[in-house]
Amino acid sequence: IVRWTERGLMASADIVKSVNLVSEIVHEVLDAVADAADKASNAAQEGIPKNFIAGLAAGGDVAAAARLAIALSKGVAKSAVNFKKIAAKAVVKTLTLTQETAEKWTRFEVIENYLKYDQQLREQVAAIGADIGALGGNLTTINQRLRALDDAERKYRALVAQGDRILEEREIFRRRSAAIVQGYRTRDAAFRIFRNEKLERYKTLFDLAARYTFLAAQAYDYETGLLHTREGRAFVNRIMGSRALGVVSNGEPQFAGSATGDPGLSSILAEMMADWSVLRGRLGFNNPDTYGTTVSLRRGRYRIHPDPRGSDNWKDVLQAHWREDIMTDPDVRRHAMQPGSDGFPVPGLIIPFSSTIAHGRNFFGQPLLPGDSAFSPTSFATKIRSVGVALPGYIGMTDPATNSSDVLYAGGTSPGDPDTSWLHPDGLSATPYIYLVPVGVDSMRSPPLGDTGGVRTWQVNDVTVPLPFNIGASQFSTLQWWQSSDFLSEEMFSVRKHQAFRPVSHASVFGYDLSPSQFTNSRLIGRSVWNSEWKIIIPGTTLLGDPDEGLRRLIRTLEDIQLHFITYSYAGN
Repeated sequence: IVRWTERGLMASADIVKSVNLVSEIVHEVLDAVADAADKASNAAQEGIPKNFIAGLAAGGDVAAAARLAIALSKGVAKSAVNFKKIAAKAVVKTLTLTQETAEKWTRFEVIENYLKYDQQLREQVAAIGADIGALGGNLTTINQRLRALDDAERKYRALVAQGDRILEEREIFRRRSAAIVQGYRTRDAAFRIFRNEKLERYKTLFDLAARYTFLAAQAYDYETGLLHTREGRAFVNRIMGSRALGVVSNGEPQFAGSATGDPGLSSILAEMMADWSVLRGRLGFNNPDTYGTTVSLRRGRYRIHPDPRGSDNWKDVLQAHWREDIMTDPDVRRHAMQPGSDGFPVPGLIIPFSSTIAHGRNFFGQPLLPGDSAFSPTSFATKIRSVGVALPGYIGMTDPATNSSDVLYAGGTSPGDPDTSWLHPDGLSATPYIYLVPVGVDSMRSPPLGDTGGVRTWQVNDVTVPLPFNIGASQFSTLQWWQSSDFLSEEMFSVRKHQAFRPVSHASVFGYDLSPSQFTNSRLIGRSVWNSEWKIIIPGTTLLGDPDEGLRRLIRTLEDIQLHFITYSYAGN
């Protein structure tokens, strides 16, 4: 019984040692696997880019993939070494245990050779040996798997390195391309700025030259009336379609020699100049007919009898044209120069009328009656040299001296009858001022170069020409004479307004002098006497300090409004 008990104790001790050995080997293997997993995880975290920027990735972590490959290769190498150590340790411990067991059982068999081994213990030892052998085979398999893992990691690192090289090459290419493109943009921006400034200046000056050329063509047409044909309109359209200056020699525009293509603005001006040099004599511009003509607004326009029987009707006409504020009339604001002051209402008379030149019609377009005045339609153009206005019945007006013998050498006038008009209850200012403004369209006939001529109309805009340099720095022209397109989109020319002028007391003051004098005003020179609408403007502020009382006195005493035209006419053939 004692020996069998010793055998059991020895067998149980061997079993415990075998189990401890297997458990130790398994723990070694598990620790190595866990360590490898941790190292792979740390390597993967190391491979993540630390600074990630989308797009060009100029600030990106390009070496992240390289760190991942190095970390993984280091972890795999350490894991392989650890597994090799475990396998060697397992073999040594297994052999040591086998040797110790064999020696122990050999001694036991020598001492106790007479005892027989228990079959069950042998089977248990055999099972332990089989487990140890199986463990050795598993270690070989693990070693093979580690080698396969190492090969896969090496291939992965090769691919990652190749990708890193591609990313680095692309980043270098993009940086270089961005630098080149930025340089191009900077140089192109500077080029465009300087080029656009020069092009804008050239375009502005060219547009200004084209506008002056167009105005010259319009003035040519207004004077000659010859550009109403299809060819004449095409000639004007050439100005708007031209994009070249042409040739100018010594300040004279030159003819381009051909109308094909774009001969430029100089050719257009040269053609007009050549035709004008012939038309001056052919149309009679150098030999006009001069006339002095006086028309009565009361008799010729309103057909009111000149004797006292028509006085009430005439006063009604004047009263109907009374305006509490003449500045409410748009034509007065546009064409009359400073009719009021300080923004206060300006009472006055605004009397409109129209004029015409036609057979059987007087100046006002009424049927021609005895005593009426008219202009001949046989002249293709009848234009104003100067104009005057007479106000018969006006009390207190002082007319300029008509006789040079009345003028003293000292500069005064000879004594005459004392002026008592200031004592009259309806007396007015000695120097009233009025306006006569054409606000409609001018009409003339085209010159009958052949057998017929047509009626032409023009909307005349009397405008100012801007100063080229404005050497006096006048406030009305503070900008340079070439400006940007924003400035040119506004109205380029300002309207030349009409100043007020003095009337006379009666048409007889004008006499027979056909030259401009102190009795007439030359502001309307060059305008046609045939206009669709005129306006006579009489501000009450020039009659009396109390403009309303001045207008009432004027309506009570004014007998007529007479217009005196000094004109020049062209036959046109």
